Amino acid sequence: MSRNVSQLGLSVIECVVALSILGAMLSVVLSIQVVQSARIGLSKQKLVAEQTLSNLAQRVVAADETEIAKETIESWTQQLEQQQELPPDTIQVELNAVSEPADGQRIVLTWKPKSPHLPEYSLVAWRFEQTPREVAEEQP
Repeated sequence: MSRNVSQLGLSVIECVVALSILGAMLSVVLSIQVVQSARIGLSKQKLVAEQTLSNLAQRVVAADETEIAKETIESWTQQLEQQQELPPDTIQVELNAVSEPADGQRIVLTWKPKSPHLPEYSLVAWRFEQTPREVAEEQP
């Protein structure tokens, strides 16, 4: 059986080759989609962490009290965790007293997600004791 050159159409082998090329291209597109989805998820996680830590740091710095206790900041972190439906102890607080360049506090806020695949984020806030007005007026 010889095939006539003037006959048009596709053979089974040509169809199998075309379908395998199409399958390979679809798998590449699907893998790119999965990677992009993971990157978007990490970006959202980072944005939420940065915004939450920034809001908490602003609240700490703007507080009226001269020295904020660790318990106060931890209660604020618990409120934030409940509002954002985060697991407990996602946000951790570390307070250190400092004397240079002035007396005050160094507050380290750390976002520690429960998943080992997600990075942790830290933000440092500083609170310094106010200089009395008489001393501030005497200095040039």
